[in-house]
Amino acid sequence: MVWLRNPKKKIQDILIKIGKGRVSEADMASLMELLGKQPSAVPEVIEVLADILKRENTDAYNAAITGLSIIAEKEPELVAGYLDAIMGCIRRGEKEFPDDWILDSLDILIKISQKCPERMGIAVPDLIMCLENISTAVREKSYFLLALLAIMRPEVFRGHSKELVRVLNGLNIDERIYACRLIKKIAERDPKIVEDTYDVLEDMHLNHIDSNLRSEAAYAVEKLKVKEKIIKKSRIKANKISAEKREKIRAGYLIKDESGASNIPFSELANLIVPNEKDMKDILKGLGLNHLISKK
Repeated sequence: MVWLRNPKKKIQDILIKIGKGRVSEADMASLMELLGKQPSAVPEVIEVLADILKRENTDAYNAAITGLSIIAEKEPELVAGYLDAIMGCIRRGEKEFPDDWILDSLDILIKISQKCPERMGIAVPDLIMCLENISTAVREKSYFLLALLAIMRPEVFRGHSKELVRVLNGLNIDERIYACRLIKKIAERDPKIVEDTYDVLEDMHLNHIDSNLRSEAAYAVEKLKVKEKIIKKSRIKANKISAEKREKIRAGYLIKDESGASNIPFSELANLIVPNEKDMKDILKGLGLNHLISKK
């Protein structure tokens, strides 16, 4: 067959079909087989598929997402270089595309997160927004991905407390429960990242009518309280040390002030402190201890 003698030409032909939205399942299978035999062509194919996701031809999106997802199983680092295209697809998908496309895009991100979670920071705001999606399946898969990141790289959530608070106040009970669980996982590793969610969680724990949500909020609050206790202990210790230092400084000044003669030699100070013989006799007489006065 011709394509066996010229695999790169066959790859290009399939990519053209994908771009036009006219590719078949057999074509996609052939593309993956060819890439297995021509790994050097993988970066170029990823670039073309990512570019398709940036175009307006939505008929081509499904095949492009499928292709990137298959490639991400073996080359997640390479696909991670095109996160902006994948996230753009998710953003548009919330308004224009079927849920399946968003779910397939999330699958790609999960594969990337398992190998290089440090690359996922730019995706966090949109993933948190996915917790508010009208689809329960999208909310569930988004939480799974976010929970994975919370365990592997909690620092990617730094600066995103406002988004989490928004989800805590969301319309759906499950999205609010997902937010509580996510905050709990982050707090288990670094409570400071999500400490700004404490007040909302505590209010939810004390006042919400849904018992499941109250319980989940309580678990998250407990993790944040651990941090609160540590901070209080640190402050108490710091205050104690500061008080001790102040006392030492104050004592030092008192000694200096009371002497009134910090520059006077010690021998002169001794003369000021030790009474002379006449003074000593007067003191003993005043105490009724005349018998102790030496008579010369």
